[in-house]
Amino acid sequence: MARKAKTILVTGAASGIGLAITEYFAQKGDKVIATDKNKEALANLNGKPNIFTFYLDVTDSKSISDVKDKIGEISQGLDGLVNNAGIFVGGPLVEMSEKDVEEIIDVNVLGVFRASKILFPLLLENKGRIINVGSEAGRISFPLNGSYSMSKFALEAFSDSLRRELMFLGIKVIHLQVGAVNTAMLKETYRCYTEDIDIEKTILPNLVEKVIPTCEEEFERSSEPEDIAKIVYRIFHKKRPKARYKIRNNKGRRLMEFLPSSLIDFAMLKMFK
Repeated sequence: MARKAKTILVTGAASGIGLAITEYFAQKGDKVIATDKNKEALANLNGKPNIFTFYLDVTDSKSISDVKDKIGEISQGLDGLVNNAGIFVGGPLVEMSEKDVEEIIDVNVLGVFRASKILFPLLLENKGRIINVGSEAGRISFPLNGSYSMSKFALEAFSDSLRRELMFLGIKVIHLQVGAVNTAMLKETYRCYTEDIDIEKTILPNLVEKVIPTCEEEFERSSEPEDIAKIVYRIFHKKRPKARYKIRNNKGRRLMEFLPSSLIDFAMLKMFK
């Protein structure tokens, strides 16, 4: 018997992990509502089988509501929501602008909250699933990575709280703890460290110089978006998925999750001094 096609909505679907998830699910026969605020990149998906594209800005509630109103033309309810849209902003916390910190929280945290809240009636209709794309940076915070880790730590709490509420309604919430992936965001992280931080003015020039090679190493060990998409597909269609999945995490960072903070601090002091 053929499997019944599911309908999922993906935020940040025009590039990186979101694009890979969109294309893989569509190839497997599921309907994908691909959303993004990058209209030009989104246009590349127009006309592809099983993909329906809509402009959506996760920082704008009306934008999300507009898409919600159009979903009825494609599907009755939603079987899944993949909260993938996200940005990176980095640098010494005491040197970062309030605007930059507000922006990353607005996209990475409040954006997930808005999408989940506004689209919830459609998910409830189908007892759909919510998949939040988090990061290993949401478990271990590294220097110069503070604002991004703040947002991903908050996403961890959101996933846990939402899961423990919606389980009473038969809706599953799944959190993905993803390691480094070869996407534009990884390139943006490197660009941020090498271009946005003024090495002549920062209070931590030696730290910046030590972190850059570490960031370069991420390119060598990063996963490809397609690899993540295949794992997400299996998770989404699993009858009894786990609450959390660690996907291609760095082994050293996984170990750090279980070590005392004082020991981690000492190790980082030696590593980056």
